[in-house]
Amino acid sequence: MRSMAILLCCVTLLDCRRSATRSQRARQTTDMQTIDSVQPEPVVLDPPPMLTDEGPAPKPKGDVTQPDAPPPPTPQDEALRASLPFAPAIGLDPVEGSKISIRASTPVAEYKNKIYYFSSEKNNRTFLANPEQYLKGPHR
Repeated sequence: MRSMAILLCCVTLLDCRRSATRSQRARQTTDMQTIDSVQPEPVVLDPPPMLTDEGPAPKPKGDVTQPDAPPPPTPQDEALRASLPFAPAIGLDPVEGSKISIRASTPVAEYKNKIYYFSSEKNNRTFLANPEQYLKGPHR
């Protein structure tokens, strides 16, 4: 019985030592660094990122029309645009989905009491051949 008590004491002492070393390890890994425990050395920072490309060129102050720009609206175009219930006078071609500047010469079709504008007479004819197809299409 006495040997059993001595064996139990030895096991308990070994277990206490193991738990003490575990707590010391845990304490070492979770030590907090404070102002008092860290050496006061400046931290080297990377330089901030710099923009290497330049911005767009400034816009010219003179005549800004480009060679491929559409001609200015005629008085007939202005009268047509004034009669429209919406502004700006830009439509969407239901056949090809392109934007159209509405003018007096723009091809037009009326279907189910709605007016549709087209970029070309060919698109107008294509639409009139089967309008329901283009009203359900991706450009509608």
